[in-house]
Parts: sequence; structure tokens; C-alpha cells
Amino acid sequence: MAHPVATTFFYILLLGIALIMTGISKIIEGALVRDHAKSARAISIVIGVISIAGGGFALANPVTAVATIIMIVSLVILIHGLGLIATGIVAKNLGMGARIASIGLGIIAAIAAGVIHAMPGLAVALMLILASIGLLFNGIASIVSGIIGHRLSARPEQQ
Repeated sequence: MAHPVATTFFYILLLGIALIMTGISKIIEGALVRDHAKSARAISIVIGVISIAGGGFALANPVTAVATIIMIVSLVILIHGLGLIATGIVAKNLGMGARIASIGLGIIAAIAAGVIHAMPGLAVALMLILASIGLLFNGIASIVSGIIGHRLSARPEQQ
């Protein structure tokens, strides 16, 4: 929260590295796994090359990478909102309350997508603030758990 610009660039750095590592693993998978069909292996290699290119692009152009991610997210939110509106209009089997709620939430999502698209800086700032708050509370929970001696989650064999 103290350095949102640096944090954003750090996220993009991690994204770029993750894409490059994923791309390398997909290329290796496509080249070495012999029990897959040739077409599946070729697709794996193509996905690997695209991932490496995307990771390289993110590392070379972090500002453009952030803007691209924001635009994709706003488009997905818009499509989801329009889907909610359409569901509320055509789903005659739903009760009137559910249909109105679906339409209302769809309108809110469409407006949110418009705001994100119009003000991408605000979207980045909110993302960083929410991620920082989540990490802060996660850290506090881990410290409290360590102090009181309880695990945050049970091991599978203890369930």
C-alpha cells in the first residue's frame, strides 16, 4: 500500500516470469512426452511459445501489460454483467425477485466495467489496496495462529 507503483511493477515482473516458466515447461512437455498425440504435443509447444512471448512482452512493456490486463478484466466484467441482465430478462422459471436481482447486479457489473475501462488507474489502485489488505489480514492470522499454537487448516489425514 505504501508504494503502489512499485507493487504494480513487481506483480507484472512476477507475471512475466511465471509466463516464461510456464512456456518453457509447455515446450518441454510437448517435446518430451511421447504418450500424447502429435497434435496435442504441437499445441503444447505453441502454447509454450505464446506464453514465453507474453511473458517477454510483460517484462519489456509493464505499463502496457497492466493496461491490457485491466482492459481484458473490464471486458469480462461487462460480458458477465450483460449475461446477468439477459438471464434476468429471459429466465421465466426464476421468481420475480431473483430476476430483478439478476438484472440489478448485471447493471452494476456493466457500470463497474465502464468505470474500470474509463479509469484504469483507479482499478489498479483498488486491486493493490484489496490485495494488500488481504495479505495483511493473512499475515495477522498467521501470527495469531503461531502465538496460540493452532494450525489455520487441518491436515488431510486429521479430517
